[in-house]
Amino acid sequence: MNLTLKRTDNREDGIFGVLTETDSGKQVAVTLEHSYDSGLGNGSYAPKVPPGIYKCARGMHKLHNMRQPFETFEVMGVKGHKGILFHVGNWNNDSEGCILVGHGYGGDPRMISQSRMTFSKFMALQHGINEFTLIVE
Repeated sequence: MNLTLKRTDNREDGIFGVLTETDSGKQVAVTLEHSYDSGLGNGSYAPKVPPGIYKCARGMHKLHNMRQPFETFEVMGVKGHKGILFHVGNWNNDSEGCILVGHGYGGDPRMISQSRMTFSKFMALQHGINEFTLIVE
């Protein structure tokens, strides 16, 4: 199923957004990506994945803090970056540019909640699919 990521907030404690089914607009998850200095000199923040259209491919991946690989989707074709994954996490520092999925927002600094449950639902939604298109706005 093709998905759209609409970013709603670029902050020091993360880049927050909403992931929806492209065709129906139904919300799949809220998202969190690590925020980086935009380099514009105005105190703004940016993610690693710029707006655009990307292919996402299923595969086995291992994060540096994990013992076992896990199945997920990698965002392909991000200029200057590889290994941008969808995965579990709650805080800005749980990502080095990957897209974390969750159920809701909370806390100060801001975080996402119920990430493990939401990631399981995300993977179930893509059951039997090896590639999908991600539109990043």
